[in-house]
Amino acid sequence: MTLADRIREALREKKTLVKRPKKGHIAHDYLVPGGPYNEQWDWDGFFIGMALASEISSEAIYLKNWALNYLEHVRPDGFTPGLLTPDGIDKRLHHMKPFLAQGCLFASRFLDDFSWLAPHLDRLERSVGYRERKFFDAGSGLGAWHDSMESGADNNVAILGYPRRGVLAADLNAFLYREYVAMAMIAQKLKDRKKSLRYGAKARDLKKNILRYLWNEEEKIFYNLERKTGRRIKRATYASLIPLWSGMVPYAKGREMIKRWILNPKKLWAPWGIRTLAADDPAYNQVNMIKPHSNWQGPVWPLVNSLTAYILLDYGFRREALRLAEKTARLCLADIEKTGGMHENYNADTGEPLAAPDFVSWNLLAGQIIPQVREGINPFRL
Repeated sequence: MTLADRIREALREKKTLVKRPKKGHIAHDYLVPGGPYNEQWDWDGFFIGMALASEISSEAIYLKNWALNYLEHVRPDGFTPGLLTPDGIDKRLHHMKPFLAQGCLFASRFLDDFSWLAPHLDRLERSVGYRERKFFDAGSGLGAWHDSMESGADNNVAILGYPRRGVLAADLNAFLYREYVAMAMIAQKLKDRKKSLRYGAKARDLKKNILRYLWNEEEKIFYNLERKTGRRIKRATYASLIPLWSGMVPYAKGREMIKRWILNPKKLWAPWGIRTLAADDPAYNQVNMIKPHSNWQGPVWPLVNSLTAYILLDYGFRREALRLAEKTARLCLADIEKTGGMHENYNADTGEPLAAPDFVSWNLLAGQIIPQVREGINPFRL
């Protein structure tokens, strides 16, 4: 049995741990990070849904339900809670991360049905536009996270400790760019040419601002900015990679960044995947931590490995993409064989499991990534 077959088989039964029947304030069957969780989390649910759907297209019903659960909680001003529980809204997260339009687009593609979206388009627009109305910096035309917890990368050194809404972040704005592109595509499918053109223009404007303000031409990397001062926060983190994943970075520029930062063992390339903070950063560590923050200051996260493998594939580094896909599969498989489950992150140098045992979530992406890379498939391409 090949490595690809072994990891796919090992993850087969894990899929049952992420599915929950509708309950209480969650009106549709929903997705949870397997383990102790009973809540629908924004980006966990998106990536779980994509893992399920990219293997079996009919499983995109879960991605559709994930989207419906959020669409039905969009408030008149567009605010959309990021964390839903059967008992109601959990306030640990602020506005949901920018994935709702992408989730709607991909669910509709996999199911070959956009008609279900038509009654929800106004609410989707309000949700996607909320951050632009509330969290955007007028001078740069870029958005800010509410805080590091909202970003999902809990203790990312390029945002942790800064004032609320005080960091114009590379990951956030790249996610937003994808939301605008997804909205343009959805509007086109629903025969609304005016809205499609408007969101296409928004995507182009945001791309221009990201490349203008967040790209450091000298160092060939994207850095966050302090909103108040405009100073670059020169920390090479997981967030620096998301503009590449977004598909908005010119090919030659992307390859320069990949060679200097991603494939460099002194920076992000580690024996077991992609470090979430460059190895030469003074804060770099491999601490096993879950409270008060999950650790994004060095450990390998299977999610980041998977997204980076797709980056490498799309920028012409297929051999390296396959190596990373195989590392990710071996990492998760070794954990399952040793402990019966997976963890949310791992020691970048040894591969030893760190925090959150019995964690499933976006680790499910590891089940398909080897054949996808071999066949040149990136399920996240817009």
